[in-house]
Amino acid sequence: MTKHTYQTDTHYSPATREATLNRLLTALQNDKRLAGLLIVGSGAEGFEDAHSDIDLCAVTTLADDVRPAFREWGIKVHEMLPVFHSLESARAPNVYLWVFLLENFLEIDLCFLCLDDLRATRDRWKTVFDRSGKIESIMQSSWENRPKPDLEEAYRSRLSSIWHCIKHATIAVQRQQPWRAIFELELIRNRTIELRGLRDELETKRFRHVDRMSEGFLTGLEQTLVLSLRDIDVMNALEAATTCFFREARQYDEILNLDLAESFETKMQAYLKLFGIECGN
Repeated sequence: MTKHTYQTDTHYSPATREATLNRLLTALQNDKRLAGLLIVGSGAEGFEDAHSDIDLCAVTTLADDVRPAFREWGIKVHEMLPVFHSLESARAPNVYLWVFLLENFLEIDLCFLCLDDLRATRDRWKTVFDRSGKIESIMQSSWENRPKPDLEEAYRSRLSSIWHCIKHATIAVQRQQPWRAIFELELIRNRTIELRGLRDELETKRFRHVDRMSEGFLTGLEQTLVLSLRDIDVMNALEAATTCFFREARQYDEILNLDLAESFETKMQAYLKLFGIECGN
């Protein structure tokens, strides 16, 4: 394995990122097992900013080549670049991902899958090369025909169990378990965010697009943050989180022509009132 020399306290620059990307693209293009290669994420459009990572999708012609190529490129990248750490994961049957962290803190995500499994999962990609002549059409059609989320199913599943989080957050405070209460409170907040993301078609995985949500919604969410572990601060945040959730739930009722939120909200307000909490609108 090649020995690298580098400064461990230097953050990568856009120039070093571009040089690293070009080196990878050239090397991958020489692998004849690959039908094509895609840059995905912000790199497909010239990178979002100086902090953006490199995301690549390597597409093999044959399904039987996916795992061998994945394994071999794990070794090759370690030989080519100053890798500080790497991890691997299987994202789906015969879909594998390497995540490399370089010494200069640049992250490289390198996914391997075969042409038959290729699908667009986000709306940004750039085809680096395509020996099959099919990649662009597969990406376009799969994105245009991607399954739409079932808003009613998502709403019902989150609404039906919200009482559990509210109740157990309150109980945790009564038992002097503030960290347990905060965990339950975060579930309420996260479910609210998930519902809003589905409604606005914004990605909420790892809160990727939460900062794009409306100022009014984010202002309400800010009130759900716990200021301290004191009972009063935890309960105030719980009140705010409950209010935010049911405000979003009422929007879903209006959109889907349902009448589900009111009975849950009334019951939870009555429960919280037993502990001196008055929820607003």
